[in-house]
Amino acid sequence: MTRSIAITRQLAKTYGTMAVGKLQSQRKQFYSYVPYPLAGASQLNFFGQAIGNNGVTVEQTNMPVQGSFGTSSFIVKGISLKYKILNQNLTAYTGTDATTFSSEILGGLFGAGVAELIINAKTYLQVTKPFHQLPPADGRVRAFSAGQVGANTDVEPDATLSSRSENKYICDPEIFIAAQQNFSFTISYPSGLVPVLASSIITSAAGTPGTNTLYVGVVLDGVEIRPVQ
Repeated sequence: MTRSIAITRQLAKTYGTMAVGKLQSQRKQFYSYVPYPLAGASQLNFFGQAIGNNGVTVEQTNMPVQGSFGTSSFIVKGISLKYKILNQNLTAYTGTDATTFSSEILGGLFGAGVAELIINAKTYLQVTKPFHQLPPADGRVRAFSAGQVGANTDVEPDATLSSRSENKYICDPEIFIAAQQNFSFTISYPSGLVPVLASSIITSAAGTPGTNTLYVGVVLDGVEIRPVQ
């Protein structure tokens, strides 16, 4: 048996695509974005699609397999909830919630919900108001411009979830997800649907390229452990 293992390893080393029994680790982020419906949703499901499934592109996810990390294992060290939108200022601000994206951040979907990380049907993380507790915290550069928007309106309101990078949510203890192990991440709204407030800006929920769809996403930050190739 020992001789057979040695021969197998030598063949794998010479002709195979990975070194049997050897692993390597690297820092990695896995992400998943889904369109937010204009009328709201009772639950949003993340990491349920892989690249190439039903037209899913790398802009929406970098998952190799639906609901698992495939042949890799992953240590979750931090979690961030983010959003993407093509244009946050499609129309001139008129003083109404519908004409500013700030209304979503201050009083819309970002201030509600319950997030859960479920691994093999067991809940490992449950957070209320997840966009506040698990913010983007990426410290992105922002520019401010003072001045009148129109003859009868003042400066458009401004709000963000992401200007302080030190507020990132850190998993303590870290969460280990083994290779081939099924997991899911959901954001649910048990108190009721939260419709889009900035209805003059967020004009599509279908995710059609080029339309102003609001995408919300989850980023798992940590260490990937994979076979040596």
